Amino acid sequence: MSDFQQLLEQLRQSNVTKTIHKEPYPAILPSRPELSQAGKVVLISGGGTGIGLAIARSFVRASADTVIIVGRRPDVIATAGSNLEQEAKTAGTNTKIVARPCDLVNLAEVDAFWKDLAAQGITVDVFVANAAKFTEPKPILELGADEVWSHFEANAKAPLYFTEKFCSQPGDKQKFLVNVSTQAIHDTANPGVAVRPAYTLTKMAGTLLFQVIAQNTSPKKLQVISFHPGLIYNDAWKAMSASLVPELFDNVDLCSGFAVWAATKEAEFLHGRFVWASWDVEELSTGDVRKRIDEDPYFLKCSIVGINGGLLA
Repeated sequence: MSDFQQLLEQLRQSNVTKTIHKEPYPAILPSRPELSQAGKVVLISGGGTGIGLAIARSFVRASADTVIIVGRRPDVIATAGSNLEQEAKTAGTNTKIVARPCDLVNLAEVDAFWKDLAAQGITVDVFVANAAKFTEPKPILELGADEVWSHFEANAKAPLYFTEKFCSQPGDKQKFLVNVSTQAIHDTANPGVAVRPAYTLTKMAGTLLFQVIAQNTSPKKLQVISFHPGLIYNDAWKAMSASLVPELFDNVDLCSGFAVWAATKEAEFLHGRFVWASWDVEELSTGDVRKRIDEDPYFLKCSIVGINGGLLA
């Protein structure tokens, strides 16, 4: 086993649920009637590629009324929109696809985007906060304050501003917010994580942001869940080593199906929590794990490990 393969195994280790998934399974399949998104408008930031595009596909398969994807690059977003239209035809849904270029750190563009939705009478029911900025592997002091701050702009301020717009829409219909986070926020001692400290720092800030929003909001009004999508194969992994083949990674439909599940009332018990897409949702919702979720206000949340008694178990 190569060093990179050992890294993958380390990154996959978890003991929250006994069952750890790499492939989609029945409870989170978008085709499951209980997970139907019929009648809902779903907005996905960073929806033009990778995990964001996969999540968009799953919401199409779950029969969302409209799927809106936004991203910085017009050509990428346009291509993704065409692919999603084909996905809707293949899946036999009537999902309308809206693909809009929008730089989330450009507040003027964000304002114009939401004003345009309002002008069209479109109200978003589900917001998937997926867009993020990554960093090169350098110590944080070598990156410099300007570069690090740019990550805060992308990974904390932009999601907050977008969420403000999302929550200020008219009407009292329940909304769902699904934040695509990362295990990097709690696996900081892992060498593969430690080399990108600015990403870890700012994603932790973003995840804590959504935790605080949830803390002050009833899930009946706005249900908020953050999750780690898993180990998804991409060009960055491919460039690291020829030994890192797709078969070693999680199926992207696992995290995309999980995102759909997280946008349903079945997941309400996880309001304000951080979870992994690979954890079995039926185990999460029952037994000892569910008992701890219900009783321990710090479990699966950003905190200082070891301070509160509940964290020592």
